[in-house]
Amino acid sequence: MPHQFQMALWVHNRSWYHRSSVMEFIVQPFAEIRLGDFLLSHLSDPQWTQFRAAIAFVKRSGTQHIRQPLRHFSDNAQVKVSVGVDLYGTSREGLSDLLEATTPSGQIFIYRNNGPSTFHPKVYLFKSAARADVVVGSGNLTSGGLFTNYEASVAAALDLTVKADADFLQAIEETLDAWSQPQEGLCYVLTPELLSQLVATGLVHGEAQLEAMQQAQTSAAKPPTTPPAAGTDEPPAPASLFVTVPVPPPPLIAKTPPAAAEMDAPTEATEVPPASVIQPLGVLPQQLGGVGCFVMTLQNTDVGVGQTTAGTARRSPEVFIPLAALDQHPDFWTFPAEFTEDIHWNNTHPNRRGGFGKMDRMDVPMRIGVIHSVRMFFNPRKGDFRLGNEALRSAGHIGDILLVQRVDPVNGFEYDIQVAPQGSPLFEQLEPLCDTPVPNSHKRFGYF
Repeated sequence: MPHQFQMALWVHNRSWYHRSSVMEFIVQPFAEIRLGDFLLSHLSDPQWTQFRAAIAFVKRSGTQHIRQPLRHFSDNAQVKVSVGVDLYGTSREGLSDLLEATTPSGQIFIYRNNGPSTFHPKVYLFKSAARADVVVGSGNLTSGGLFTNYEASVAAALDLTVKADADFLQAIEETLDAWSQPQEGLCYVLTPELLSQLVATGLVHGEAQLEAMQQAQTSAAKPPTTPPAAGTDEPPAPASLFVTVPVPPPPLIAKTPPAAAEMDAPTEATEVPPASVIQPLGVLPQQLGGVGCFVMTLQNTDVGVGQTTAGTARRSPEVFIPLAALDQHPDFWTFPAEFTEDIHWNNTHPNRRGGFGKMDRMDVPMRIGVIHSVRMFFNPRKGDFRLGNEALRSAGHIGDILLVQRVDPVNGFEYDIQVAPQGSPLFEQLEPLCDTPVPNSHKRFGYF
């Protein structure tokens, strides 16, 4: 249980103390109420009219727990959240979740000092006309920060009819205001365009890439092993100095069925599968022909740029889907129902496959971190089916696995795309699913 007590604080060099104020010391991961529990209970409480926060690091492991409650909360209350993008601690998926959960009424701010200073606060504030609850501590908006890490926070319940409490809140709000004031070169309002720019400049990465970077760093940091001397037995491995202590897991994430979502009906908690193959929370999946996902190993034709000699053109940014994959589940790709015949091309080229000439579907909304317009086209002369978009071509490397998830268009996009780098946990999960080889190619694909 959190420890409740009364204590003196200092605000602007003035002592602050009042019997009406309750302080709670929240210690994770074994407390009955953890930071994530505090946020979930407050986001579901209709008394609050404002939620503000300043957070160093944000990842989907944390946002998946609050995304749906935050979306409902922001429909009726003001939301302002400032997030840091230092030290590769914030992911593209985490920012995308916050952006979607607070659009159009809320605001997410990106704060960064390009010098040696790190934006590192963890402040969460809920406010109504007469009350405010604030938590200041060490927990980021990640699964560990909310539930499973060893973290410590202080929560204060403020009575705003008491001047000392109101003064204390004013000090907090002045600081949050400073961190949520758009200022060129320091603080920006997050938009899909800014998120793309953050990714393009390398300040923010996808979570699969961040995990691969962390694994590479961990491997590089391991001390080299000394081989045993000739003629001697292998020395025993040294005993570990530390043991593993199980900690309580995060709570199950409640998944609301589409039919019940409009009625805000409560639903049973559903266990979330252990990897990112599932649809992101709040995104409605769609299955066509019994499948909802396509996976494929990427090759040079998918991620390469072709000519690199000065004065020569780069190859068009296209990912090549084998025709065998198109033939297996054409409905997954909306082919040919949503495609338009390229009449000019077909009038000058006799090539046909299955009665179809060249077919195009332009500006298909696909989420590749953020939503992009992707051209899909079928070319019988080249004998392939392609997805054309630079962000898609640039997302992976040779040998990585492309994961294409079909989602309901009511989400605002039709496909959600991730790339699983070689060696990542997601890659290990998807690799056995790429079970169909492509003749005369190293490429493999599969549906599930």
